[in-house]
Amino acid sequence: MRPLFLLAVLGLVTATGCDTIVSGDGTSSSQASSTSSTTTSSSPVPAPPPLWKAGPREVRGELKEIAARFVQEVGTWSADDDRDAVARIVAAGYPADLLETAKPLFGIEADDVRTTIVYPQYGGLTDTSASVIVLARQEWRDQGNKRSREVEIDVRLRSAATGWAVTSVVDPARPPGPPQVPGGPTAQGQAVLGNPRIALPDPVREDIAGRRLGDPIMAVMTALAAEYMIEAQVVITGHPGTVYPTTRLSNHVVGRAVDVRSINGVRVVDIDRADPVLTAFMAAAGRAGATEVGGPIRVAGTGFFTDDVHQDHIHLGITPTKPPAVAA
Repeated sequence: MRPLFLLAVLGLVTATGCDTIVSGDGTSSSQASSTSSTTTSSSPVPAPPPLWKAGPREVRGELKEIAARFVQEVGTWSADDDRDAVARIVAAGYPADLLETAKPLFGIEADDVRTTIVYPQYGGLTDTSASVIVLARQEWRDQGNKRSREVEIDVRLRSAATGWAVTSVVDPARPPGPPQVPGGPTAQGQAVLGNPRIALPDPVREDIAGRRLGDPIMAVMTALAAEYMIEAQVVITGHPGTVYPTTRLSNHVVGRAVDVRSINGVRVVDIDRADPVLTAFMAAAGRAGATEVGGPIRVAGTGFFTDDVHQDHIHLGITPTKPPAVAA
């Protein structure tokens, strides 16, 4: 019995999407969402690459490696693996109760699936717990066609006497996000989706297409894209939804925030902290209308912040009752 069959019976399948045609080897949730793409080829899906490894600038990189390994190991299987989803999780060395966390990985029916990690970003971090937002790409073959999709999963970790491990305990709980709205993206959403200077993972594109992300924060993205090439990591789908580890709602869960993973092709975590692009980008975000701008450095002024969680991305949010961030 394939993983998809079991999850369909349980009513747990959440990853959705439509097929599009792409060329070559290009690749273009509620924990995850996905959009699949298709290419024609007769060669088998290659073996999984080495596990994701944290670079020297990562904060507590070993924790990200634990979360990334869970997603990659559970989300990869071969044609001769006929175990159901729970059996695959257990065989990979994890508790069966992690099915709810892993379910976005099983929203496809295929014999050979390879899962690679795009990037694991922190959603929250304390001395004893963490939220890691793992963006992953899955590749498989369907009747000779190569297909792929991206999923985004909020992986929770806890520290115990035996060390850190993935946990099924979701504390604080994820609040529900805004519902999908029919009719396609807004005009502002269409502009963001079609902007070649804004790279968006599949779950973010679906949040925009479903009118879950508000126009004001997308206007900030558009303004920044006039000066910078930007790559988003997460907006709503896959985010813990609260200001971790509190229960206070994040602007993400109400469609008023975006996390930027890279600027001009360089990941935020890898940008030298003395590089003026960081200060310039964060100040520009305030001028564009963001009321909260969090990143890897402290920017003088109002509306800016930094901490360990924001060493790997720049958070842009809008609280309607607050003025835009202003650099001194």
